[in-house]
Amino acid sequence: MANKKQEAPKESKPYDGLVKALFGEQSEEVISSLIAEVHRPEGLTDDELNVELNRTTLSIDIGRHIIYKEDSVTLNLEAQSDADDDLLPRMNEYSLNLYRKYKRPVLSIALLLFKGEVPENPFQIICGGEVRSAFYPIIICMWEKDPYQVVEGHQRCLYPFLPVMKEPTVELLTRAVREMDEHDSRPQFRRHLAWFQTMLGRTTTISQEDKQMIREVLKMQYQGYDLFREDPVIGGMILEGEIKGEIKGKIEGLQEAILGIVGARFSAQVVAQVQQTIASIQDMQQLRTFLHQLALISDEEEVYALLTQYLSLQDKMKSRIEGEIEGIQESILDIVSDRFSSQIVDQVQQSIAPVQDVQQLRKFLRQLARTSDEEEVPALLTQCFQIR
Repeated sequence: MANKKQEAPKESKPYDGLVKALFGEQSEEVISSLIAEVHRPEGLTDDELNVELNRTTLSIDIGRHIIYKEDSVTLNLEAQSDADDDLLPRMNEYSLNLYRKYKRPVLSIALLLFKGEVPENPFQIICGGEVRSAFYPIIICMWEKDPYQVVEGHQRCLYPFLPVMKEPTVELLTRAVREMDEHDSRPQFRRHLAWFQTMLGRTTTISQEDKQMIREVLKMQYQGYDLFREDPVIGGMILEGEIKGEIKGKIEGLQEAILGIVGARFSAQVVAQVQQTIASIQDMQQLRTFLHQLALISDEEEVYALLTQYLSLQDKMKSRIEGEIEGIQESILDIVSDRFSSQIVDQVQQSIAPVQDVQQLRKFLRQLARTSDEEEVPALLTQCFQIR
């Protein structure tokens, strides 16, 4: 049996999730924009159009009941952002299972997001020198798609994909974002622009210079992060980053004040020792106390004694923090091991191993405790640790 969907490369998860979100919001428009011969069956509700497989065995990306060239068929679309040798065998397995469940022909589409190796099509099983089985999916390489046709045709549902298409210019991308701003609702524009920037960050069809120009346009014309502050998820992540930036600025200010006092009173050797010691102190209260104590000292020997005291304190704190980090990491792995597959356990273990921020680990642990679907875990890793 082919590998389960969740065994695909971990780097693909944020982008696969983006595609699912787009299809969930504008499924009919996206499907018909990608495949001209497709339209919606008449008289069926959205719930009746959705198709699924048992998620304990197989997990498809997009499944819909559609009309293709006047035939009633099941569409299975798989989004892929990284090379995966198992893609077509896996899709072949999905196709057979969908056919058995819904008793309709299956139209299989592989949507390749980023420029790279294209799987050989068709996928064949050869035995004794003869083809015993052949699977013919439609393969769409987004980097070959003409972005000008998309914009000229006002296919706005595909605008978040424009950065990965064939050499879009800064002018074209700017025009597309302006059009989204004019026609989307405010919540839609926030989401679409966030997805647009996600694709912009990964694509190789745009030069770094053009990427930077686009980012500057977005910053100047759409208030930089101001637009995203309104989104509860994106805005929360930005606020968290700003708080960290403010704390970092205060710490640097206290460190500069300490070095100012030492530089005015003592030798260069003492200044170097103090600078080395306080560089590792990230606790504002400790730095304030050190500054107050330093202001009362006029003898270099007393400075060295103060440094020894703080070095000893730092060693104790470092030991305590290391123990706390190890404890949280163990708790995380206990939860993941009890709930999810070995692939997810490995991914989480690799992701949290280098993390030395206690607050980040605590936040991840709290959110992980509320998660029961392992497909949510990679996105949670990205949100908490900015893993791409």
